[in-house]
Amino acid sequence: MSGAENGNPLIGFAADIRPLLTQTDINHMTWFCDLSKYGDVKTNADRIFRRLKAQGGPVMPPPPSRGGDGPWSAEKIALFQSWIDGGYQP
Repeated sequence: MSGAENGNPLIGFAADIRPLLTQTDINHMTWFCDLSKYGDVKTNADRIFRRLKAQGGPVMPPPPSRGGDGPWSAEKIALFQSWIDGGYQP
């Protein structure tokens, strides 16, 4: 059941996910994908999600001591999961 069907608004990349990704995140991850682009994030969402939870490698984004502004809060990670569960809405 989609978010719209159960009364919850759909989570969209442009409105909800892209604002979570800082320019620092985008710059640090150019070797992997372009975090500013919907298609790149959608294609790599499962890998990104695992790294947000520190699974399969160091947590992403890294803490300030390592040049980042992470890790993300549980609420931000849950929002990313909701975006995936909701069908990767643009």
